[in-house]
Amino acid sequence: MQRVTELIAVPGGPVLTFTRIGNVDDLISAAQEEDDLPFWAELWPASLGLAAYLWRQVDMQERQVLELGCGLGLSGIVAALKGAEVTQTDFIPAALELAGENAARNGVKTERVWADWRRFPAMGNFSLIIGSDILYERTLHGNLETILTTHLAPGGEFIIADPGREWAALFFDRLDAAAWQRDLSIIPVHLDRKEYAIRIHRWQRRQHAVYDDC
Repeated sequence: MQRVTELIAVPGGPVLTFTRIGNVDDLISAAQEEDDLPFWAELWPASLGLAAYLWRQVDMQERQVLELGCGLGLSGIVAALKGAEVTQTDFIPAALELAGENAARNGVKTERVWADWRRFPAMGNFSLIIGSDILYERTLHGNLETILTTHLAPGGEFIIADPGREWAALFFDRLDAAAWQRDLSIIPVHLDRKEYAIRIHRWQRRQHAVYDDC
C-alpha cells in the first residue's frame, strides 16, 4: 500500500503528524466483498469532528476509553494525548497497524484489538466508548447496541460523531431513552475544501440503568 505522511490539524486542537493511505482507489478495486471495502483508509470529516470535540469538551484524564472502528486512529490518539488509557478496535488488521504507527508517531501508546462487532470479544467495562461515522450499516445496529450495553460502565458514556446519515437517527431511536441522558452538539469541520456540520451525539448511561445480559 502506498503511504503518505502529512500534518492533520484538529480544529481547535493540536497539529498531528499522520500516515494515510495514498492509493485508496486501488484498495477499493481489490475488494472482494463488502467487508473488504477500505473505509478505514480515509480521513473522514466525522473523525476530525470527534477529535475536536474530545480535545475541547471531554475530560480524559485516566479514563478507560474504547474506540470502535478506529481506522487511522485519530480520535483515540487525541484521547490518549489528553491522558486516557485507550483501546482501539477495528475489523481490518491493516487499520490497527496504521493506527499503532500513528500513535507512536505522535508520542502516545494505545492498545489495539482486532474485533468483529458480530462476535465482539469480552473486554470488560469502559467509562467512555467513542466512534466516528460508524452507523452507516443498519444491519449491525443491534450488534453495536449490545457492545454499548455490555461494555459501558454504570454512569459511563458513549460519544458518536456522525455527518448526518439517515441510519444514525434510526440507531438512536432504538435505544431506551429512560436509560440515557442525551446531548447533541454540532462541530464545524473543513476538509478537502468542503465544509461539514458534524453531529456529536453524547449519551450518558444513567446510574440506575440495569440491562439483561446480551
